[in-house]
Amino acid sequence: MKRKHDQNNISSNVDNDALLQLVMAFDHVNRDQQTIVLPSGESTTKEQLLLKVIDLYPSYANTYYQLALILKAENRSSITLNNGQSMTKQQLYLKSIEYDPTSHRSYYYLANTLSNGESITLNNGQSMTRQQLYLKSIEYDPTSHSSYHNLATTLSRGESITLNNGQSMTAQQLYLKSIECDPTYINPYINLANTLSNGESITLNDGQSMTAQQLYLKSIECDPTNSYSYHNLATTLSNGESITLNDGQSMTEQQLLLKSIECDPTSRSSYHNLATTLSNGESITLNNGQSMTAQQLYLKSIECDPTSHSSYNNLATTLSNGESITLNNGQSMTKQQLYLKSIECDPTNSDSYHNLAITLSRGESITLNNGQSMTQQQLYLKSIECDPTNSDSYHNLAITLSRGEINHT
Repeated sequence: MKRKHDQNNISSNVDNDALLQLVMAFDHVNRDQQTIVLPSGESTTKEQLLLKVIDLYPSYANTYYQLALILKAENRSSITLNNGQSMTKQQLYLKSIEYDPTSHRSYYYLANTLSNGESITLNNGQSMTRQQLYLKSIEYDPTSHSSYHNLATTLSRGESITLNNGQSMTAQQLYLKSIECDPTYINPYINLANTLSNGESITLNDGQSMTAQQLYLKSIECDPTNSYSYHNLATTLSNGESITLNDGQSMTEQQLLLKSIECDPTSRSSYHNLATTLSNGESITLNNGQSMTAQQLYLKSIECDPTSHSSYNNLATTLSNGESITLNNGQSMTKQQLYLKSIECDPTNSDSYHNLAITLSRGESITLNNGQSMTQQQLYLKSIECDPTNSDSYHNLAITLSRGEINHT
């Protein structure tokens, strides 16, 4: 028998308006609070209360919005109303907008369910893209820091967008506006820093000038547990250089990467970058006490992201010709196979073609994972095509010509 929500969990002697008042107060109570005590002294769940209020006041927009937040928090695909109707997160946000077309939060969260370029049809028949939903959210709440930030992430470098009030803004300006609206929100600091080159600075809307390093430092100050901030700050340092955090603590590149891994043990790029700081045979101790060599760090990076072309390439460079290594998933791979995998993951990476070419002897060819057969010369040519500044590939290609080899491509 299909289970229905028991409407009798909330007794009929509870005043309907009192139930509505409880729901109206949800914005001012702990979002994680799941048990609600009714004026009668009865206890019910937040979900049951919302479902009951939808029965009583089906046009009250906030109930649909709050139910959608429950689905989001619990990673649920849908919920069944007391009338038997099943609704997804998107449908709940759409219903909230239908009953309150000024609900900036519903536009924002609905936009978050879409990918770039994707659109969705509102219940009034209007089709809106992700960008248009963020613009609508900003229109109804010009202080919505997260809407400015997320709108900025939809833009490419140098691109601008016109707000619904007619103001044109670039991604940088949107990040700056996001920071102005909430100076403790870390994401715009990180993404704004990513738009700057080393040594370049930008002026915040409050008049303060900040470099990329200072923006990363500010993001760490706002949230000392964010892995990306430590990782990205580390990329601004040279070997042996250290930097002082806003709390006065001095950290080297290695220490920042170790902290990044501590905050997010699945951070592929932090394992990879930490490995590049080590020499052959050297090991380093993670903040959890585990000792790892460069090879083990590359293996961990691949485990976290099996499409990490740079980790396959760098792991291959630690092996001698004919030597193999076992990935953390149990698969054994030779030096050549790692380069082939790197090329499969990124067919535009110059170094992988160059390094694979070095493993071949004169006149030998190798078959890529896509079935294409390539000689040493062809691999060097492909390396140069991918990166016309790769001097090693020009040099090694010249050596094949001095041996009298002829390119037949």
